[in-house]
Amino acid sequence: MADHLGVRAGATLSVPHRTGGPLVVTRLQGLLAPGVQTPPLKQEAAYSIVVQVRPLQHHDFIVGGRQVHAGAVPADAVSVVSLADCPRSVMSGPLDAVQFYVPHALVDAVARENDVPPPSHLAWPRADRDPVAAGLVALLLPALAEPGPARAMFVEHTAMAFLAHALARYGGGAAPAARPVRSGLSPWQERRARDMMQARFGTALTIAEVARACKLSPSYFAAAFRRSTGQSPHRTLSDLRIAEAKRLMLGTGLPLAEVALLCGFGDQSYFTRAFSQAIGTSPGQWRRLNRQGGSAAHQAEDL
Repeated sequence: MADHLGVRAGATLSVPHRTGGPLVVTRLQGLLAPGVQTPPLKQEAAYSIVVQVRPLQHHDFIVGGRQVHAGAVPADAVSVVSLADCPRSVMSGPLDAVQFYVPHALVDAVARENDVPPPSHLAWPRADRDPVAAGLVALLLPALAEPGPARAMFVEHTAMAFLAHALARYGGGAAPAARPVRSGLSPWQERRARDMMQARFGTALTIAEVARACKLSPSYFAAAFRRSTGQSPHRTLSDLRIAEAKRLMLGTGLPLAEVALLCGFGDQSYFTRAFSQAIGTSPGQWRRLNRQGGSAAHQAEDL
């Protein structure tokens, strides 16, 4: 899309899906020359959902040979178009927007996984603001600026939340009358998920990886795991990490920063937040209260 518009593509994040293809998020930035019409896009079975980060000076938007918008576009405005409809544009001014590339197959797969009929189409007027979409984009912008494995879980859930919002807000299909009750994980799936978390809690393991091992999408896996176990996969993984952290704090003199890394928390600040939220006290305070005979040096390190 960046090449098509003649602008710069910022960082691109891809959220994989088992059956529907990846959801790809890209920040588009650049200065658009006035009066230049974009060439026809290659027809694809995918949607382009664009959220305007900053206002766009002018946009003539043509879909299927019909003009659907002409004029300025405010910040937080959204456009949703199927790339099968040959969209074309004439734009001018500075462009700053975030595009979600969503395969039709992904829309259908996510709808089925959540027991709703796949929509007949997705559509949204070009100049209408959508504060929910804009808020989710604002949450994603730091990850687009500084992508990395530590942000993978956050990006995955936020991007899928955006897609869920798009299905509900932009879908052309009717709402279902009633939803069947879905089951939890099968015994082999629950066993594989628990074994994988137990074996890899000390690494940068994401729920998406566990879901793929169970041959499920992340959203379906998270819901099924909660139904089977009574708690979320994220909480289960965090509990495993905290249990190991307690063992290390009682049985070794390792600094808290090293305990955090060995237990998969990434850094000490995240470890402290997660531990305090789960246990009700900081790791340092917990170690002082529960460890007998600790050295003065270790106690000072825990302060």
